[in-house]
Amino acid sequence: MLNIGFIACGGIARHHASRLANVRGARIVACADASAQAATSFADEFGTPDAQTYTDYRQMLRRDDVDAVWVCTPTFLHAAPVIAAAKAGKHVFCEKPMAMKHADAKRMAEAVKKAGVRFTMGFVRRFCPEWGKMKQIVQARTLGSPVIWRFAAGGKPPNAWFRDEKKGGGPLLDGAIHNYDFALQMLGPVASVQASSCQFDKTSVGADTASAILNFASGDQHTLIWSWGMAPGAPAASLNDLVGPKGTLQFGMTASEEPKGFDPKAHGAFTFKGAGGKQKVFTFKRRDMFLDQAKHVVAHFDKGEQPLATAADGMAALDVGLAVLKAGKGQRTIKL
Repeated sequence: MLNIGFIACGGIARHHASRLANVRGARIVACADASAQAATSFADEFGTPDAQTYTDYRQMLRRDDVDAVWVCTPTFLHAAPVIAAAKAGKHVFCEKPMAMKHADAKRMAEAVKKAGVRFTMGFVRRFCPEWGKMKQIVQARTLGSPVIWRFAAGGKPPNAWFRDEKKGGGPLLDGAIHNYDFALQMLGPVASVQASSCQFDKTSVGADTASAILNFASGDQHTLIWSWGMAPGAPAASLNDLVGPKGTLQFGMTASEEPKGFDPKAHGAFTFKGAGGKQKVFTFKRRDMFLDQAKHVVAHFDKGEQPLATAADGMAALDVGLAVLKAGKGQRTIKL
């Protein structure tokens, strides 16, 4: 049985806890939050009957019966609790991005290595059957080479710190960190980034809207256009596809005919469209990626083994994101 403690009990913590509730061999025995009310509410909903609450996570880390912690603080507050947990001998699951500064991420990585505990990141897209199928299709050269992964989105997160360049970094750090990590696994190392950023919402601290191009050593590209400064309720067109010399890979079942046995409730799909009207549908079974991530992390922590995403992975994705933010401010190209 893996005994878990949570550090910070907000929205993403509740999201993880709801999945851990369905993982055999895991139980939440303690939680800490600066708000005593938030901690109590969290413990009542997700904890064991005798779960203890704290307003100082350092007190919780003194407990010998806590085996692992889930660090779910805002990004700029990740470093201190991760390092403290490592020193206390606890395995650590940390939400993404790893930190706001490379130096902090490096200190975190060194602390867990020195303590001999296991550390992993909330790169949940690694457990996403949709993105996993995308990687499989791309690496099979279905689109040819090079490929361009195109992505666009808009909206506004619920908490202002997400739009603060010193606390969350905005959409092309906090949001796009999933893209960076997955693209590194799918396309290889990034050679350079180009970006241009601006501010739409006067309540944001720094840029809340940006465009970026990631140039990979392989010759592939990933382009992103993302805003978290749009007017409340304003519609934003979205884009997510891949193009290559052999055709286009569209998210969803967009072929003229569904494959036999396809059930949209149980299956997802990609549709490849190539020259001469060629079409091919790739299907996958829908799964809860957060639940699969929770099962994976618990099983590996319980055995003292390293989960899929490592501290090195967290630092690699962070370095891409920080380069994008820097490039955006100067509207320039940065080599990695």
